[in-house]
Amino acid sequence: MISAVALVCVMAVGQVSEGVPAADSLVAKVRSLVGKQGLGNEEMAKRDEAEKALVALGPEALAHLPTVTPRMPAEDQVRLKRVRKVLEDAVVATATKPSAVTLTGEMPLSKAIAEISKQTGNKLVDYRERFNQEGADPKIKLDLKGVSFWQALDTVLDAAELTVYNYDEDRNALAFTSRGDAARTRLGNASYSGLFRLEPARIEATRDLKASSMHALRLTVDAVWEPRVTPIVLEVPLADVSAKDEQGKAIDIDRSEGTLEIPVEGSGSGVEIDFPLSAPARSVKSIASLKGKLMAVALGKVETFEFADIDKARDVRLERGGVIVVVESCRKNGDVYDINLRVRFDQAANALESHRAWIYDNECFLLDGKERRFENAGLEATLLGVNEVGVSYKFNLEGGTPAKAKLVYKTPAAIIRIPVEFEIKGVDLP
Repeated sequence: MISAVALVCVMAVGQVSEGVPAADSLVAKVRSLVGKQGLGNEEMAKRDEAEKALVALGPEALAHLPTVTPRMPAEDQVRLKRVRKVLEDAVVATATKPSAVTLTGEMPLSKAIAEISKQTGNKLVDYRERFNQEGADPKIKLDLKGVSFWQALDTVLDAAELTVYNYDEDRNALAFTSRGDAARTRLGNASYSGLFRLEPARIEATRDLKASSMHALRLTVDAVWEPRVTPIVLEVPLADVSAKDEQGKAIDIDRSEGTLEIPVEGSGSGVEIDFPLSAPARSVKSIASLKGKLMAVALGKVETFEFADIDKARDVRLERGGVIVVVESCRKNGDVYDINLRVRFDQAANALESHRAWIYDNECFLLDGKERRFENAGLEATLLGVNEVGVSYKFNLEGGTPAKAKLVYKTPAAIIRIPVEFEIKGVDLP
């Protein structure tokens, strides 16, 4: 299960459901419910009604809820946090649920790809032109009703003789290219598990000729996920991994590493997982089943924190979702202004201990009184904790001052853990 504290949005909710107010009226409704006639009402019954009404507005109201600050009345802080958590839980439940696709009839490849993207929120990019491949748009016949994203995509790609390219440059997107004459089809060769698709890619057997007991087997599996989520590391506890041969006998797992940690580097939507096994007797022909569990540590929805009059900011604290951002100070250092931030998460889910590079890619910039944007000229880490980091951002304002300037900082609101159970079947041994 996903931690209750760390539950936050993984992606924006799609279409507004019927009956939910349009954007402008929704903003007005939220303001009214958090104002003096709502959460600020003198009557407790009215405050209770306002809290229930905010929840009833649905996840679309999240973007319009005010940021909780220490200056707010204590009861308002409690109620707003409670409302936000309920709505964020609802978003995560939707966002981490596998997408479903329905496509029937004959249609061009381009339309099928566009429909899959529309129905799932997963961005798909055609890379054939980049590889000087023919960009044909053949018509394909489909009869897909409520199938998973991966089954739908594999069906369409097989029909058009295409495959996925896992090393695309577009973050939160999945690229595809021509399959090639020697490549196998995608359907029937992978395991679908929730947001994930796992396919055996290579198997290597090693025998130490000097030590007859040192025989090893390594199975490499391609793990890809729906690109609408952003994992930063996959964790595979080897204690939860088991394998059997075609006779149902156990194949030993080398569990000496304890837990495999596979960082997700760059902007791709896939990684390779190497499973260490002991080589079975030569009479064994295949791995009939490899079962296990993995945990995907993923980034939540990006939230925006704005600090006005940044030159006067001293220990100014803003909280949204599961993250607190504090501007400690703004100091002039020669021609450069140093703005020191601390960012603390309710639960960082191991994302700040070993795999923290993502947080240094967060957007941080200044807007002056004329809304001109000034990018930071660099940063320096000042604190590294389990759930907290400190960063000093450098701004060169070309002789100007940050008076009346606003600091804008964007970060995922928290980190979530997505459990995935998988089973890979029928891998022939070398």
